[in-house]
Amino acid sequence: MIRDLEKITKSLSNEESPSWFSDLRAQGFSRFNELGIPTVKDEEWKYTSLLALAKHAFDIAKAGQCAEAEALKNYRSDKDINIVFINGLLSEEFSDFNNIPIGITVSTIRDAMISNAPQIREQLTKYAISDDTAFIALNQAVHDASIYVQIDEKASCNKLIHIIHVTSPGHKNLAVMPRTLIAAGRSSETTILESHIAFSDTFTYFTNALTDIFLSENATLHYCKSQKESLKAFHIGHTRVWQDRDSNFDGFSFMAGSKLTRNDLDITLNGEGANTTLNALYSVYNDQHVDNHTSVDHRVPNCTSNQLYKGILNNRARAVFNGKVFVQPIAQKTSSYQLNKNLLLGTDCRIDTKPQLEIFADDVKCTHGATIGQLAKDEMFYLQTRCIPKKAATRMLAHGFVNDLFSTIKNTAIREKLDRLMEPSFEALQ
Repeated sequence: MIRDLEKITKSLSNEESPSWFSDLRAQGFSRFNELGIPTVKDEEWKYTSLLALAKHAFDIAKAGQCAEAEALKNYRSDKDINIVFINGLLSEEFSDFNNIPIGITVSTIRDAMISNAPQIREQLTKYAISDDTAFIALNQAVHDASIYVQIDEKASCNKLIHIIHVTSPGHKNLAVMPRTLIAAGRSSETTILESHIAFSDTFTYFTNALTDIFLSENATLHYCKSQKESLKAFHIGHTRVWQDRDSNFDGFSFMAGSKLTRNDLDITLNGEGANTTLNALYSVYNDQHVDNHTSVDHRVPNCTSNQLYKGILNNRARAVFNGKVFVQPIAQKTSSYQLNKNLLLGTDCRIDTKPQLEIFADDVKCTHGATIGQLAKDEMFYLQTRCIPKKAATRMLAHGFVNDLFSTIKNTAIREKLDRLMEPSFEALQ
């Protein structure tokens, strides 16, 4: 799958880094070899086959040049704090390291280990290697110039922090391993957008992204992950969020690109009064396949979680949703809501949806559900009798289906970027 994986892991371990970090890479390599690429026989991958991914041999990128520099300049904004990676390598040219406000620290993980070793070691080793999935382990083994964002105690950033991962053609079958670490200090508040994009739909590559987020007491993070990769690409992403007392995670996931997308989101509510919101939109067409897995673990009393995932499927597209909510015995007074809604616009598209609740406490309020439907014929008829063409009418009703989701995004710049990224899938509507 990855050419010379062992050699790459050893070369990265031999660079100037602490021995514990080299051990972490070696353990990731061993764990990946132990688990191998999942198959449909694995329950967590029951509806998503990785045969198309497994048949490719990918190379880790060694050059970070963007062939679509103008498109990148148009996507990023000078009003934001931009941290740009091209083909997995940090781009000093397009990044804004001189524009970071007081109270925010942005650096590579390698540099952070030099300046803040005790804290970053605790964060990078928070999760047990034995619990890692194959793709988390692969990222741990070979990620390189990844990013670390530290928000100080009581800091508040008015600017959007935009982490942009661009994959650009120029080398066949690239593999990129983005690694992001975000630590929000006590009583801080900030907004972060993590983008995974390509400006061409005609080349094959593999993105394996891992993001860890730690929210201290009373911290608030408005976080969005957007994905519009090449239509021949494979994107596997895993986001893990650890929340302490009274923290607030306001999360949004957007998926509109790649041939195959797997997006895992794991939330651990580890402090009383913590609140998490997980909203998501996936809009896919032709032969695209998108698989969303969420896990929310209520470990303490008096926490809330709300999930709303919406999908628009067209042509032969396929989607999977598997949402799990765990309420541990001690987690009394838990309030949890989970809903997956899907709009099917093609006769051959398909959705496998499986919301789940596992409740071990008795004083809780938990609900879940799923809906699957098509556009109402009377609404289409009404619009067409007003001289609105069928395609335009379909777009209007599809926009209406997702408007309530977009209204939850407080940052205008993020909404505008998602609108642009969603346009190709809406252009494909019939």
